[in-house]
Amino acid sequence: MARFPDLGTLSMTIREQTHIIIDTLQPLYDDREAAAIAKALLQARLSLPAHELALRGGESLAAGLVQRLAQDVEKLEQGTPLQYVLGEAEFYGLTLKVTPATLIPRPETEELVTTAVERCRELVNPSIWDVGTGSGCIAIALAKHLPNATVFATDISDAALAVARENADTCEVNITFALHDMTETEHIPFAGRKFDLIVSNPPYIPQSVRAELHRNVADYEPATALFVPDDDPLVCYRALANIGTACLAPKGILIAETFENFHNDLKIMFKAHGYRRFESLKDINGRKRMIITGE
Repeated sequence: MARFPDLGTLSMTIREQTHIIIDTLQPLYDDREAAAIAKALLQARLSLPAHELALRGGESLAAGLVQRLAQDVEKLEQGTPLQYVLGEAEFYGLTLKVTPATLIPRPETEELVTTAVERCRELVNPSIWDVGTGSGCIAIALAKHLPNATVFATDISDAALAVARENADTCEVNITFALHDMTETEHIPFAGRKFDLIVSNPPYIPQSVRAELHRNVADYEPATALFVPDDDPLVCYRALANIGTACLAPKGILIAETFENFHNDLKIMFKAHGYRRFESLKDINGRKRMIITGE
């Protein structure tokens, strides 16, 4: 339980509050991560940029705000990710709503968006499909940075699509959404349309790796958007290969985020499906994180 003072007997400064949050979270997070969470939480609740938070450390907080922060920290102490506590996440310069129905956007996925924008920038009116859109982060960022693109997005979850639609409205972009299970090959939405780009951050983490993940990921983010069976880890990539075969335009490409250990098997699998081009791209940490392929 978060260790906060009796609201009726003690005032608290921003600096004191920061130290209490860090101390409370340290059993769950290391010092650096606990400090980063404390800083981000206080910035959000006080609506202050980082430099002002430091400069105003000696200012007192209202009792009502201390109480709200105590409730926030209790959730964080239980393992709830900060983004779910705040109800939002930053992605590619956008502030997006997130809920437990959606994955929390990662910085690595921003690299996927950058790659997609670079590959589509010279196209006049690119047609793009984001498969497994979740919060809509990829589709919305692409729509923002490729204003001449026509963007479509699908997900297996009605709840995730509701969040994605709300985010698209907030970000003032026009995206066509549809409910769709990517592994369902008999029915593919947007009949007859060909896409210059199909992009996806599909489920790809083997179930056997789940125990190695931090509990705020394994226990709180939607399992259907994260994990795949150990005996069939490429299930979503085969689905993407089939979607691409049916829906990619001539010279169209498919870009997907991946688990780094899959790349050799993915190359073999996509080539078996008739794809002639295949690239592996590393992220900023030097890990194989993306593939680009085309027929």
